[in-house]
Amino acid sequence: MSIKIILFLIAIEVCNQTFGIGLRSLILEAHNRRRAKYGNQPMVLDEDLCTECSEYAEEIVRNDGVYTENYLEYLYATGPITGKHIQVVCVFRDALPRECVRIWFHYRGFAENTKYYRFTAMIWNASTRLGVGLGRIQETRYLVVRYAPPGNVLEEMASNVPKRPTTFWDTEHISGDHGSESTVRITFARNGVHNIFGNWLSFVTTLLNLYLCGTSRIL
Repeated sequence: MSIKIILFLIAIEVCNQTFGIGLRSLILEAHNRRRAKYGNQPMVLDEDLCTECSEYAEEIVRNDGVYTENYLEYLYATGPITGKHIQVVCVFRDALPRECVRIWFHYRGFAENTKYYRFTAMIWNASTRLGVGLGRIQETRYLVVRYAPPGNVLEEMASNVPKRPTTFWDTEHISGDHGSESTVRITFARNGVHNIFGNWLSFVTTLLNLYLCGTSRIL
């Protein structure tokens, strides 16, 4: 194998790792910004959880898009929880991965919908470690996140998901999707300084990833 091919393969791997690290940081920031609105402690990235999420995302790809979630598994638990994490999956197209977090947050206004518990899982104060992984089948992407320790226990809801007053300057529009699970196409309105900053940060990150990938191709 020629040295150019070896360098090319190394550059591609570095590019992929760089994108993966950037993705994790963006998803973490999107979570912690919303957790802060409720006065909850920030999460940190957990390398083991991220590895598990990436492996499960690859499994989704191998299984042609079939996946499972467990954010309702411990809802009615009354004793010690033996599970290690809560898992949520977002299927999306034509959007940035961090928009999945925005979608989950939108369900805060629909407590009668089981998807409301995706919101509580991401806000859950006692869940302090986050895992992130991403898989792709053609134009469809699968974002896998895991929260640990696992939450979403009704008996502990009040202490982990406190009520928060809504102010007009940081209100995010709530999705009215009550139907069956389907591929998400993001159409939510952006508003406020936070959204402007978030979009700009995402734009800069995307340009950086494109530059790194372009550099790898030149090598």
